[in-house]
Amino acid sequence: MAGITAALALAAYTPVALGGAHGAATSDQTSAVPTLTLDELREKYELSNSRYINVDGVDLHYVDEGEGPVVVFLHASYNGLQSWEGVTSRLKNRFRTVRFDFPNYGLSGSETKPTPPEKFHLIERNYEIMAGLVDALELERFAVVGTSSGGSVAFRYAARHPERVQRLILINSAGMPRTPRTDPLRSRVKFAKYEAMPVKPREFWELSSTENFIPPNVAPDWWLDQVYDFNRREGALEQQKRYRFSTGDPETLFGQIQAPTLVMWGKANPVVMHLEANVMQLWMTAAPSMVRKYPGLGHYPYVEDIDAVYPDIAAFLGGELDDELRQTLRVAPGTDCGCD
Repeated sequence: MAGITAALALAAYTPVALGGAHGAATSDQTSAVPTLTLDELREKYELSNSRYINVDGVDLHYVDEGEGPVVVFLHASYNGLQSWEGVTSRLKNRFRTVRFDFPNYGLSGSETKPTPPEKFHLIERNYEIMAGLVDALELERFAVVGTSSGGSVAFRYAARHPERVQRLILINSAGMPRTPRTDPLRSRVKFAKYEAMPVKPREFWELSSTENFIPPNVAPDWWLDQVYDFNRREGALEQQKRYRFSTGDPETLFGQIQAPTLVMWGKANPVVMHLEANVMQLWMTAAPSMVRKYPGLGHYPYVEDIDAVYPDIAAFLGGELDDELRQTLRVAPGTDCGCD
């Protein structure tokens, strides 16, 4: 996605904190960044096993590989399915992994449906796309792994389709209510000079990555290249004007999840605080769950240090951590819960 308009649509869960109104950018700072067409992006980034399928009018890019129990992966804002490569390249020896680009992201096409009078609700629309894809691929039972904004889609699907989701993993998931102090779009002086730029240069993504990758870890070049390229896609700004966002009622949704759930968090994540993991677990009153936190890691732990997080992902999906699951029990004050 490109520019401040895109970021505003993702304000409640964007992984990048953008600058506020700290002064106008100079003319050299607002010089045009060259855009890339979807065809150019596909020529550059298609994988040998890239596939396309029409889902509710969207030409959806996806990869389906491996054999075994199915795991569906949902990517973060500004990213694409390639961000999961480190995880899926290891998992595909034990699992069938399915990952895809949301509409307007990565190599997927844009919306072809008319914009509704109230605009598309971004997360609900992505939920519809996910639901359409798993139906089209005839996936009956599967695990879901979602990160950042993709986590918002993942826990919605798990809440609404408990009969189909076997396991759920949320990695630095978005979707929680925001306040001015926790809004990722709160003013940041260091981003101010980019505010007037509709399409951001690579240096913007390099700077913003420092809030997601915690030293000594740094964003790898391949990740920066993709984020920069995907977010200078031709027509992205116009597409973003078709969407709106609201958090909805995450407490109710979490209470409807029944699948065993692993909540993973980079404990040093300065954008989405790790205590949100504990709130999510508290709200999961119908699902056994567990929380894993990783000191020194930020918003993309599966990119920062795959060796630190992959063992937990694989073990949880394989059922090897089930003896550590717990479930929130709610009782009225003064009630004997029978917990002795």
